[in-house]
Amino acid sequence: MTHFHLRTGISDSDWIQRSLDESESDPVGMWQMVKTGRDGFGLSGPALEDFVRRFISEMVAGGAHPIVGDRSAPFGWRRTIDHGDKPVDIAASLINSWKRSGIDPDVDGVWFARPSVWK
Repeated sequence: MTHFHLRTGISDSDWIQRSLDESESDPVGMWQMVKTGRDGFGLSGPALEDFVRRFISEMVAGGAHPIVGDRSAPFGWRRTIDHGDKPVDIAASLINSWKRSGIDPDVDGVWFARPSVWK
């Protein structure tokens, strides 16, 4: 099901593609995905989870990698492999962690970026 941003009218597919394009120069945080789904698209419950799952899967399938902040890394980011290597596995792992925690992801969590940002 296609969802449209409440303020801009942009479809969820276009929003995800724009975020993937952004990941070439700037990381996109999981916290942003959740916030956008909830506040921007008006989603909650299973619909929000599905949106975030699709967002993560499409980011990874499009070439973005899960990264975390690391002050010792050359660009301040390092790739994390803690959540698997396939888009569907990464999405499932991160969503399960989010649901188990009972709180939304924050800026200290996982982000997504293409290697040009963190390598």
